[in-house]
Amino acid sequence: MNTFLHRRAFLAGSAALAAGPAFAATFPDRTLKLVVPFPPGAGTDATARIVAQKLGEVLRQTVVVDNIAGANGLIGMKAVAKAAPDGYTLGVAVPGPMTIAQFMFPDMQYDPEADFVPVIKINEARIGLVVAKHIEADTLQDLIRLIREKPGKINAGNATVGSVHHLIAEMFRIQEKLDFILVNYKGGAGALNDLIGGHIDFMFIGLSTVTSQVKNGTLKALMVAGDSRSSILPDVPCSRELGIAGLIGAQWQGIVVPKGTPPQVVEVLHAALLQALRSPDVREKLEAIGTEATAGSADEFAAFLQAERKRWGPVIKTANIKVE
Repeated sequence: MNTFLHRRAFLAGSAALAAGPAFAATFPDRTLKLVVPFPPGAGTDATARIVAQKLGEVLRQTVVVDNIAGANGLIGMKAVAKAAPDGYTLGVAVPGPMTIAQFMFPDMQYDPEADFVPVIKINEARIGLVVAKHIEADTLQDLIRLIREKPGKINAGNATVGSVHHLIAEMFRIQEKLDFILVNYKGGAGALNDLIGGHIDFMFIGLSTVTSQVKNGTLKALMVAGDSRSSILPDVPCSRELGIAGLIGAQWQGIVVPKGTPPQVVEVLHAALLQALRSPDVREKLEAIGTEATAGSADEFAAFLQAERKRWGPVIKTANIKVE
């Protein structure tokens, strides 16, 4: 990442937070609301509560987490888009409602590109390719060779239609010109149980979910999607190392505010969130739930969102992914 951009964003935001114009002295002067577009107890909710608590400490105001669930996150993000653009309503952005749904739902009631101002990327959880113990593949090339030797016979589990895990599996299929069967599940638990039980052969899944199974030999991790290895399983090579540089994708979360929020207010929020995410206790708590804090500038987050849309749009179209 660009250290200069991080430092410049931090210094500019800190100035706004501590000694900027008049708005910095008055904002915020009341409770803020952080909208989570999923139910309490989900992974996104856990991240939001960690961040909300520290953000409240930095701003010296209460930050309330408001769970507005439904329609795979679309209802909650619609509520954020329609909220007053005054900085007091923030939303937790995740891949589905912000970079994937627009290519699958023709009648979305908000525009993920035009209706929000990106503030900061909070974290990401790395995704890996794991195979069942019965599969005779110790490397990614072994698995690719096996799939090509048995076209249409190898099964891959898919926890959720339209998820990042699903799209990476389809990207893998497209880029490597492979013929395997994708078995859809209604959630990751069922897919993982079947993978451990040997009923399916491989799947793309969050590394933190299968760390113990990989370490004890129940499952084999062949690859981490992305440009670098993961600190969770550092011995597992990344896709770039293995010659599949374009196979990138992770489960991530960020903060957005409604379009029209004053830039000075966005700067204050960014500076406070950056300070929160750089605190050791927040980083430790995020790592404990299987994610890594990322931070960065608002411009970097905006560019990241655009890159995600450019990556997933063609995959959804080529694979003809439909909402079930």
